[in-house]
Amino acid sequence: MKKLRLLETLASVTLMLSKYFLAISSVIGWWLSIIGYILTAIFNAKIKLKIVVPVISGLALLSAYGLYKWSYGIAGLQVIDFIIIGLSSVFALVLIITEARKKRPFWILQTITTITFSVAFITLGMKMPIGWYALLIGHVNNTFLYYKKGAYIIGVMQIISIIIVLVKILS
Repeated sequence: MKKLRLLETLASVTLMLSKYFLAISSVIGWWLSIIGYILTAIFNAKIKLKIVVPVISGLALLSAYGLYKWSYGIAGLQVIDFIIIGLSSVFALVLIITEARKKRPFWILQTITTITFSVAFITLGMKMPIGWYALLIGHVNNTFLYYKKGAYIIGVMQIISIIIVLVKILS
């Protein structure tokens, strides 16, 4: 685990900064989100969080899509949104069922991560405030998940992200 601390730190700081820049409505937040989720997917692969790896990879893609929608001022649900939501839901459901059958203890936490971050990034891409609440739930969940996996740097960054999200919600 010690060899992964640099990767864990880079991923955590990048994602924390992405929340800050998104909170102040800066497009830089989307770019940092894409990079941060790619780094986080690699980290999660190394610590063997099976459900989280493809979901985090999907969040990198959703962040890219959010960047596109944000940049072009696209509001509301488009046909592509329904396709992304549908495919993400089917993929997540297959992974959840697979892990639940194996009765691994982390599948519930990984499922919460899947759902909340997917909702957060789709809705934030459409500039819908409810995305911040989904982000808050996801970060609270991840604080516990990463603590249990011994990823303390990401755990601390989750707490900092919770604070940033709360400031945004309360402002």
